[in-house]
This record gives sequence, structure tokens and C-alpha cells, in this order.
Amino acid sequence: MKMKTKNITTLDLKKSISRSPLRLGLLLIPLTLAALALSPAAWANPPDQCSQATLNGAYMSTQSGTLNGLPLAQVNRVVADGQGGFVGSGTVVVNGVVTVIPLITATYTVNSDCTGTLTSVPAGLSQNFVVKDDGSQVFFIVTAHPAGAATISGEAVRISKKSN
Repeated sequence: MKMKTKNITTLDLKKSISRSPLRLGLLLIPLTLAALALSPAAWANPPDQCSQATLNGAYMSTQSGTLNGLPLAQVNRVVADGQGGFVGSGTVVVNGVVTVIPLITATYTVNSDCTGTLTSVPAGLSQNFVVKDDGSQVFFIVTAHPAGAATISGEAVRISKKSN
């Protein structure tokens, strides 16, 4: 059985495209989208969207790292009131030693660019964070810890918009 093959030349491709407006359209759509993505307007900064109210509801957070050179892991359930206050509880394990934290209280500020800071009450623990503009997810890093040198980072995910 003998098969026939045909070499496609540039001229054949041009003829094929010129014969089919649909094919031409399918070729131009990706090119147009690429041009729009590369335009300066596509890279403009979005409007500032965050405020204290961005953090509102119950969050589950996990964090890990080291505290005074020892491994640390922590989980918390905290509730943000949308006005700059957090309350909650958690469990921390440092080098295999488990400690239950019955009450976490903190204050926070959120900047319009969706960055912010959190400070525990009483003072001693500070964190910087970045929050998604819909408040559903927060990434944070500890900048000061009352127990000593800390390299700790984590994430919080909103599990409920209710603040109770």
C-alpha cells in the first residue's frame, strides 16, 4: 500500500488561510490577546482595594519555622472582627513540646495595598502580612517574637465569613 504525502509550503499555508475566514479568525484571536496582554494598560496597578474590613470572619492558620533554633509548628483558629481586632486559640509545638494557647488576642492594620501588620496583646509578637483583596487568604511572617529569635512564616485561610 502506497501513501501519498504532500509537502506544505508557505504559499500553500497562505492560500489555506486566505480561503477560510474562520481559520484566519482563529489565528488572529491569540495574536490579539497576546498584544493586549503586553500593552501598558494591562500592566497598570489595580486600584487600592483593602481596608480593615478586608479581614473579617473566622480563619484557620498554620505556621512553621524555628524559635531560638528549635523547630516550631503552630495551628490557630482566629476570628477577625473587620475593625482591627483578632481573638482565637491555638496549639504550638516547639521541639516536640506541645502547648495549648487558650486565648489569642491581637490588633491589626490593613493598608490599601493589601499589606498589613499584626501585634499581639500584650505586646511581644509582631507579624507583617499580605492579604488577598477579598480577604480569603493571608500570608504572614513573624517580625518579632517574645520568646526570642524567630524565623516563622505561615498562611491563614478564611473558613467562615461569620465573626463568631
